[in-house]
Amino acid sequence: MESNLNANAVVAVDVVVFTLRPATSIEDRWQVLLVRRDEPAFGNKLALPGVLVRAEETFDAAARRALQTKAGLDARDWYLEQLGTFGNPGRDTRGRVVSVAHVALVGSDDVDLVRGSGIQSIDWVPVRALPAETLAFDHADMLRVAINRIQAKLRYSWVAFQLLPDEFTLSQLRAVYSAILDPSLQRLNTSNFRKAFSTLFATDTLVPVGQRATAGKVGRPGELYRFVGPVGGTRTRELRWDSAARFRHNLAALPDAS
Repeated sequence: MESNLNANAVVAVDVVVFTLRPATSIEDRWQVLLVRRDEPAFGNKLALPGVLVRAEETFDAAARRALQTKAGLDARDWYLEQLGTFGNPGRDTRGRVVSVAHVALVGSDDVDLVRGSGIQSIDWVPVRALPAETLAFDHADMLRVAINRIQAKLRYSWVAFQLLPDEFTLSQLRAVYSAILDPSLQRLNTSNFRKAFSTLFATDTLVPVGQRATAGKVGRPGELYRFVGPVGGTRTRELRWDSAARFRHNLAALPDAS
């Protein structure tokens, strides 16, 4: 967040940006964008990108501006939603600041980070390997709420496809759910993965492209698919999983496969 706070309460936005990146362990693929500011108030800790909200700005516009000015990211077409309001009077040592936190998802393949003014460093950090005490202010609380929000939405919504290219294989789709929801999903072969996600395939929101990936691991490259549903749809257009228990019940009915 920006400095030069006055005695009155001001409003800021902070943005939790999630992506998937290559990593040795599937647990480390889910990553969050963090910056290190050169202001003393940050105590050399990592922080979420954020800005103070301008008088004429919507919260949505301020969140996207934060990503542009702090990280050089054009977030106009990203999945972005409000996460919650964080207003503990002592959350910022510089003054009374209320932050409207947001969460965003983006595929990392074509994203280049550019340090903004006052930013010492900026990088992607594995979500599960991040100690809460390394984050400034109450950003650990924001991150925790964002983790719960995205894990919940993956169980009933289409947001996973925001993390994939326009055309993708089932292995790539499985990797998204494995990294964010349950690493054990990575052990499912393609046939069992299709069974576990039968509702998704039955909705015709996954359309075969009619081609195979140009490169792959050992064996024949996987068939390519395209997603044609609304990333931010309502429950009537989303997966019919009522809860995490239902999701795990579907998985438990499958034979173990490696």
